Amino acid sequence: MISRLRLRKLGLLGKRTTIALGGVGISLGVSLGLGLVGGSIARSQAPPIFENITLNPGFRPDPQSLRGISGGEISARVTANRIETATGPCVGFIDRQPDHVLTLTEFFDYLSMEVESPEDTTLLVIGPGGTWCNDDLQGKDPAIIGRWLAGNYQIWVGSYERNKFHPYVLRLSETRATR
Repeated sequence: MISRLRLRKLGLLGKRTTIALGGVGISLGVSLGLGLVGGSIARSQAPPIFENITLNPGFRPDPQSLRGISGGEISARVTANRIETATGPCVGFIDRQPDHVLTLTEFFDYLSMEVESPEDTTLLVIGPGGTWCNDDLQGKDPAIIGRWLAGNYQIWVGSYERNKFHPYVLRLSETRATR
């Protein structure tokens, strides 16, 4: 079920639009966010958003990309239960539920998780072994890079201002960047 906040992030409250779900678009009519009032299926080439992913070492293609809309109404510090982590400060505002869940089937000796957005975003990851936050690792874009244990990781991409929403691409790669 799509929450009211997700609909607001997508700009769908009170509008009729097409959203892509796994390559098939669904035309939705939503009235004041109270529920679905009409629907029909239509073809769309828009990439899906808010997907989850499972990765094995040696995954292809590399990088893997996930898309979403940043932001929410909850302070990342509250969800992280801390002000800062070894990877950076826990700043910005996020949804109650994670934007993505990453499942790693095995230990990764190296994995980079990088956000690219036209606006300034933040990153919060909670998974095996702890909580990691980041802001502005590469310009205004956050990233978390290093060794990752096998297991499930909840991922939130935040915005600096409460209830400000920005499109992003989250890239996962085993390829070490040359800087």
